[in-house]
Amino acid sequence: MKAEQTPKCVVLIDDWQMQCCGVPFKVGEKVEWIVQEWAKTMKDSLVEVDYYYEHHSSEWQKLFKIVGFVDAIKALYYTLELHPNPDENHGCTHHRVYKKTVDVIEADGWDTDIDGFEFGDYKIVLRDFVIRPAEKVEITFS
Repeated sequence: MKAEQTPKCVVLIDDWQMQCCGVPFKVGEKVEWIVQEWAKTMKDSLVEVDYYYEHHSSEWQKLFKIVGFVDAIKALYYTLELHPNPDENHGCTHHRVYKKTVDVIEADGWDTDIDGFEFGDYKIVLRDFVIRPAEKVEITFS
């Protein structure tokens, strides 16, 4: 009998979004989040993701509701480096360059900096997920 593959996707949650509006979660738990599609131009070798947790956009037409089970959590650590072209970085002269990932079993947004790197984001693998366009009534933030 052939094993059935479980659908998975990867969601990124910024530290500040988690600290501001996120609800702590653990591996194995069911989560329900509002997300947006990840901008392909923002890909980084350590941060290849499908969706981005979004709790501040008022553009509800571009948002999705995702429901799934947390299969894995990685805490991402970075250094700030000069951006080669600030015009492509919303005028910012520096950007995060991810240098280290650490497997964790829970996320609350307050991970400690380690080895000279700053904590920045969580990269979460969801399994058995369902995603659909968000409805305007589900967007309670702006």
